[in-house]
Amino acid sequence: MSTYPVRHISIHLSVDLQTAYDYLADPRNFPEWASGLCKSIQPLENGEWLIDSPMGELKAVFTEKNQYGVLDHTVIFGPDKKVNNPMRILANDQGSELVFTLFQLPEMSDKKFEEDAAWVKKDLTELSELLKKKFSK
Repeated sequence: MSTYPVRHISIHLSVDLQTAYDYLADPRNFPEWASGLCKSIQPLENGEWLIDSPMGELKAVFTEKNQYGVLDHTVIFGPDKKVNNPMRILANDQGSELVFTLFQLPEMSDKKFEEDAAWVKKDLTELSELLKKKFSK
């Protein structure tokens, strides 16, 4: 049994769990903070979303709203290539923590893995600042 190298990238959010979850569970908000994934997004009829990304046009499927803080999304690069992106939100006193899991897939060099990890961290930092501005009193 083999596994991929993985990096868990997390950030503190200064808003409560429910506020953060409600914002993050709506894929239409991704362009506001997820520059590594999407510039724009629109729903398709089959539950997928069409994404204008830095890598070109992609599709994605997002986890349905749930009570567990699961915010996973699968990016569909083509019929034979789908990448799962686990994401969880956890309560942390009056704020919350967001954890994104990045897998190093076989075709990904160590350098590309580090670049992707840095981009995810940048996007999560932008998200944290955005939520602070939008929802903090």
